[in-house]
Amino acid sequence: MKDRVIYRIEESRYVDACQAVCPELLITAFGDTPEDARNALRQQVAEYLEDCDNLGALDETLIEAGFYFDSSPGKDDGVWMSSEVKPVEGPDIDLRFI
Repeated sequence: MKDRVIYRIEESRYVDACQAVCPELLITAFGDTPEDARNALRQQVAEYLEDCDNLGALDETLIEAGFYFDSSPGKDDGVWMSSEVKPVEGPDIDLRFI
């Protein structure tokens, strides 16, 4: 899978565990620390997307989950963006040459 997938991660802390959730794909992971929970979530999302890709259903799955494909110039393989994630905007620079 050459394309990158950018998704939102929501975190919650409980008494004895931390939770990380990807709401677009309905995947949840837990860990002892927020970092452990995020890493576990990233692993689960990667495995899920790899399975979807192997079944030939990756594009359909991502579209149904609210992702869009961004193949803007300068992006080698393109990026699947969650509609829940705001793209990073560049600085507003006004260049004037004299």
